[in-house]
This record gives sequence, C-alpha cells and structure tokens, in this order.
Amino acid sequence: MDKLVSNVIRDSTPKGHAEPARESVRSVNAGASIDRRRFLQASGTGLLGLGATGLCPTSSVQADTAASPMSPTFGRAKSVVILYLYGAPSQMDTLDPKPDAPLERRGEFKTISTSLPGIAACELLPNIARNLHRVALVRSMTHTSNNHAVSVALSALSKSEPAFEGNRNDPRRQPYIGSALEYLWKQQGISMTASGIPVNMVLPWALNGKTDPGRWQPDAAWLGMAYNPVIPQFAGGGSLEVGSPSIKGATPILTRFDPWDGVTSETTFRVEGAELRDGKTLADFAGRRALLESVDSRRGDFGAPGKGFDQYRDLAFAMIANPKVAHALDVTREPDRIRDRYGRTLFGQSALTARRLIESGVKMITVFWDTWTDNNAAWDTHHNHHPRLKDGLCPKLDQILPAFLDDMQQRGLLDETLVMVISEHGRTPTIANSPGGGREHWAGAYWGMFFGAGIKTGQVIGATDNQGGYPVSCPTDPKDILATMYHLLGFDPHQTTIPDRLGRPEHLIPHGDVVHRLLL
Repeated sequence: MDKLVSNVIRDSTPKGHAEPARESVRSVNAGASIDRRRFLQASGTGLLGLGATGLCPTSSVQADTAASPMSPTFGRAKSVVILYLYGAPSQMDTLDPKPDAPLERRGEFKTISTSLPGIAACELLPNIARNLHRVALVRSMTHTSNNHAVSVALSALSKSEPAFEGNRNDPRRQPYIGSALEYLWKQQGISMTASGIPVNMVLPWALNGKTDPGRWQPDAAWLGMAYNPVIPQFAGGGSLEVGSPSIKGATPILTRFDPWDGVTSETTFRVEGAELRDGKTLADFAGRRALLESVDSRRGDFGAPGKGFDQYRDLAFAMIANPKVAHALDVTREPDRIRDRYGRTLFGQSALTARRLIESGVKMITVFWDTWTDNNAAWDTHHNHHPRLKDGLCPKLDQILPAFLDDMQQRGLLDETLVMVISEHGRTPTIANSPGGGREHWAGAYWGMFFGAGIKTGQVIGATDNQGGYPVSCPTDPKDILATMYHLLGFDPHQTTIPDRLGRPEHLIPHGDVVHRLLL
C-alpha cells in the first residue's frame, strides 16, 4: 500500500546544448510572423519545387485565428496519446529530406517516394512512407529554444533556456499539459478517486529518470502533486548483449542490454501494491479499509499534510478496487503476435501499453523515447548521427508507428483518441565534423505527426526552405499544436482557465491558435 502511494505521488525532468541566439520565430497562427528578412530569404531560396501540398493559403491562415467551440471538431477527442521522440529527430534525415541540398547538409541517406504524391521521405522509413496518407504531417514546426525545451512542447511555457530545463524545481515552470487536463477533467467529475482509473499517465518512467533526474519533468507545478501523472514501474530489462550504435567513439560503441534496443519477454509495467496479494479478496480489502477508516475517525485532524496523505491513499484504494489499469499495464497479457508486431523494444512495448491503457479508460498518456544510459541518448544525435539513425533509431520507429496506427484503427480507438508524434525541436541543417557525423539542436524547423479524432489525414502542412532550416509557409508554434489539442478535447484555448500560483484564473496557453488545416 505504501509503495503504491509513493508511485502515485509523482515528482518531476530534459537535456541540452544551446545553439547561438537567433532572431525570433513566431507563429503565423498566433497573429505574428517570422522575421520579414529571414522569411523572404527562405522563400526565395527554398519555395520553388516544394509543390502545392505544403503551401498554406492566406485564407487558411486567417481562418486559424478564429477558433470556435461551435466547430464540429470541438470536443471530438476524449483521450490523447503523445509519442514523444526525446532528443529530437533530424528533419532532413527522416520526414523532410532535402535531396538537392549540398552533401554536407543533406546527409548520406537517399530519399524514397511516399503514399502522398510528390512527398518524399528518408529511405530508412519505408513503412512510414507507405502509410503517410493515413496521417497529417506538419513540416513547419518552429520556435526559438534550442535547448531540449520539452517544457515548451508540453507546457504553457513559451521560451526556455538550459538552466531552466536543467532544474526540475525552477519556480518558473508551468503545469504539464496532462496535469492541466487532469485538473479540467476533475471539474467535470472525471477523476481517479471516482473511477479507480488514473486520468494522466507517463511511460516508461519519469523523464530523464535513468540518467539525470534533476532535469525538467512533466509535473503539475503549482496545481499540486495530486495532478502529477501516475508513472508505473518498468519491470524488465534489456535482451541484447550487442545492441545499436551509441553516441560515443570514433567507431560506434554498441550498446549492451539497453531496453530501447530490445527487452525480455517478461518485461512489463506495474504499480506496486495496486493488485491484491494472492489469496486476498475484495471483501478482505473492504474490511481492512473499513477498519482503517474507523481508526482515522478517532485520530483527529492533522491539517493539510494529513489531508494530502489521505488523498493519495484514496487514490491507492481506488486502483486496488478497480484492477483494470493494473491489468492493462501488464503487457505480457497481450498475444505474442501483437507484441512482435510492435517490436520487442522498450518504445514498442510502451506504445502497445499506451493502447491498452486507452482501452482501460486512461485519458492522457505520454510515452517518452528516453535514455537508458549516457551512451545511448535517445534521438540526440550529436555524434555517430548516421550510424545511430541507420542501425538503430529509424528502423525501430519505422516498425512501431505503423503498428500503433494499425492497432488503434482496427480497434476503433482513433475515433475518440488524438495521437501526436512530436519532439522538442529539430536538428541543424549543417552536419558537424564529429565521429559518424552529427547534427546539433535546432528549433528553427522540425516536424510533427498527427492522426486520430478530428484530424484530417492525407496531407502535409507547411514547408521548409531547401536547406531545412526555416519554414517558408505555415510556421507553426508548439502553442498552436496545444491550442489544437485543447480544442479537440473540448476546451476553448482562449477562454478556458486554470488557477495560477495565486489562485487567479490563467489561460491554458499564453498565445497560439487552432491549426484548422489539421482538422476535418
């Protein structure tokens, strides 16, 4: 029981090499524009040959500034899954290749056609390329924080810096979007204490929890620990003695028993104490709970600390009484053919677990492709860039995303679930002269992928210049994506508020507008 309480009371963690300061990049949707000179330069060098698919008509941009709750997509989604590629993929070496750029910028990989006419992808992603018509791809994501600014992607914070991302207790932090949503849903009567089902969860562990737990983490900030995501325990281990190339060394060092490369068949997730011990029944549990409540009634009022503990204990009781989530977390209950379809890697099994949790009633799940050791820093490819993409990262992603898309669609879960595949930024157009090549942090341009409830699929929104450095159409800020998410979940991003540190009403996001081109 105490173990369960300690798992439910979550705390909070990103990574960062800062790029030189750049001119402000602001979203067209937010009523501003990219710096005029830079936008014209980008347009002059990169717009030709992009095709009409990525262009953003003026009428569409103007329409984006007036999101209305009367829209047929308002409230279309009931749940959200975020597949978060931490460290940040290179846009040029994945879904926004630049085959006509100089070799030192385009990289060594070739391009292939996709299921969308006129749209190319990197040769390392053939399965995703065949399924691109089933998703919406935004190629013109942009902001100004080059420092693994997960806080900019997943909270209301507009601008970050290395010192902020490196301090999980920085007083400037904003509530994680899952925590804000949990607060809003509670006002609607949806809570874990009422149903026994967590509202807001993170997999596979607390962000950076294995390498640098002092960094920014997705938590509730001033909303209070009651709204922190529930983070289960990863129960398993790596299965491959020889894994994928690591980030270190002139010759890529192969990782060993890294669960991101492969997990044992017994690997699963659990919240300790959330299931009754063998031989115990719900009647036994109810009797012990009644006895405890009788003792509590005599102990008196211990003030706020006592009430806080009572709240977490009630959450624990609710999970024990309703075992649906505990069963959903046990991914070993899934047929082997489904587990194999996702791939026996930690991100694959985490994505599969997210699907199971959605089926059990969890409303918000973020799956982080995180780090296990410093030798294999997720998508942060400063070193051994090409070997890591070719022999590790891209093949795994190319298996997992189509499997997740198929599975969610076949089970009818995409009708009411929004799926966002995002990261905190992209990577530099220029390849660094480091072992195996390297691309540094770059927030000037990157992509996001979206499908599910209310999303108009089969399209590419926005385009970048022919070097992959900046958008030349439809620049889209992370706050535009959050505005779109809130809209689809039935919360007007311009009117809905949560309390700030002093209890005053504060809007969900400081700026940003619904990207209507993303919607049906």
